[in-house]
Amino acid sequence: MTRTQKILVLLTMVNLAIIFSFPPYDDNAINHNGLGIFSGFLFAFSPKPANFAINSSFLYLEAAVVIINLCILWLLTVENARRIQHQRFNFRNAAIILVVLNLLGVILFPPFEYISHMTKAVIPSFEGFYFIFMHPPYRAIVTPLLYLEVFVVLINGCLMLLVFKGRKAEQYTAEDALAYAANMQAEKKRAQS
Repeated sequence: MTRTQKILVLLTMVNLAIIFSFPPYDDNAINHNGLGIFSGFLFAFSPKPANFAINSSFLYLEAAVVIINLCILWLLTVENARRIQHQRFNFRNAAIILVVLNLLGVILFPPFEYISHMTKAVIPSFEGFYFIFMHPPYRAIVTPLLYLEVFVVLINGCLMLLVFKGRKAEQYTAEDALAYAANMQAEKKRAQS
């Protein structure tokens, strides 16, 4: 494991520790008809009311985004170690930066809906996107739409990586290497005479 990869693993562990130390909580009050309302990120070991429950779907989504970012950055370190020529601008790196920024935007501005419109339908109602820390009252995160957004961003990122796939370095066979060595020896003999 290289030094960069060790740093990536350490940063991922720190991010996961923060995510699991401050999980997202839903308020499952009786007056909300048994539906959870996003109440914010609270410290896991602090005392909370009995009607507060961890929103496990959103928590797993946060952890998945961190692990996916680790995988993408790990692949970049492996690819950069193998790359022969170093370019200042690379469309693949730009695509990965774009995917990371899109995922950050999706998580920071999730889709919300009114609590009164919440149903168990496959495609729920949707009111709008709000900043995760400053959403209006009586709104809940629409997790199916949030998952859909994340998957679309990841699929687009994979397609961009395939489109911007760099050219492979030329592959030489043993015969090519022998011919090259013979040419180099012949040039040395000409230079000496």
